[in-house]
Amino acid sequence: MKKILCFVFSMVCCWQTVCLSAEVVVTDQAGRKVSIPQPVNRVVTTFIPASLFALCADLSDALVGASNKDGTASIYEALIDPEHPPVPVGNRSVGLSLETIFSLKPDLVIMYGQKDGIRLADHLTKMGVPAIVIVPETMTGVKQSLDLIGRASGRTKHTDAVISAMEAIEARLTHTLKQRPRKKVYYAGSRLLTTVSGDMLQHEMIKIAGGTNVSENTHGFFVTVSREQLLSWNPEVIIASDRIARQEKQKLENQEFSALSAVKKGAIFEVPAQTYWDFPSPLAMAGILWMAGSTHPDLFPKDTVQAEINRLYDTIFGKGFSRKHPLVVGSVDQ
Repeated sequence: MKKILCFVFSMVCCWQTVCLSAEVVVTDQAGRKVSIPQPVNRVVTTFIPASLFALCADLSDALVGASNKDGTASIYEALIDPEHPPVPVGNRSVGLSLETIFSLKPDLVIMYGQKDGIRLADHLTKMGVPAIVIVPETMTGVKQSLDLIGRASGRTKHTDAVISAMEAIEARLTHTLKQRPRKKVYYAGSRLLTTVSGDMLQHEMIKIAGGTNVSENTHGFFVTVSREQLLSWNPEVIIASDRIARQEKQKLENQEFSALSAVKKGAIFEVPAQTYWDFPSPLAMAGILWMAGSTHPDLFPKDTVQAEINRLYDTIFGKGFSRKHPLVVGSVDQ
């Protein structure tokens, strides 16, 4: 009888240990402490960068709900089962459907810190749906966001490997560019005279890639500048978002911009379409490699840059991914 009681007691202790360990507590990037029962098998994201983070954290099989806009992303199409795509839950622009989110019974919701993301995250958590907030507006923030998602979802082995790969690439770039003079770079958004402020991720990407962001002293989100200001900055390299309208990019062919150093040298580059290299996510490291090759082509030949990008994608999405999905990975020749 004593042996039976000891066995029962030991089983109860083991059960309690499992139950106590079947939950993780994280502090998200808004400073909120969130308890998340494990395992995490159902994830909802609410904007494209959050979906990219989830995919980079090896959560493609767990993604049950996502932003309405995600279906247009090539990387999303490559990793998601077309027979069981995530249910659209709205987006930050038009609003989120909390009813739809609740109906999906997620184990984890990934929100963004802008607009009312923190308020909605608090509301979801109070209703019993664990929600974390990420703020990936710097490269450190990107790595912290990925680490947070890895810990919240129990995928730290994978996210640690991705973070290590990102840090190794950044270290190599820093070492190679240490003695190289920085080139003045202008980033054009959806319009030629709309650029990034010094507070945005793209500013830091330019810096790591060996450039100086000519709009680094501006603040906020995207800022509109005058034609005279762009001429005064006289960038040596112009990086254009793939979302720039064709007619906006064609303005650089007009006589008024012919004096720009970047125009004279033909140093005008557009982010390869559908790569999301200039969005806040781990894929931004591929964007930095591409920017470094565009800004300092003598130091970073195209074939070397492409090989580095392929290795990064294979680390993030699995061995052989770059060979199987070359259009998704993107080409530095685009």
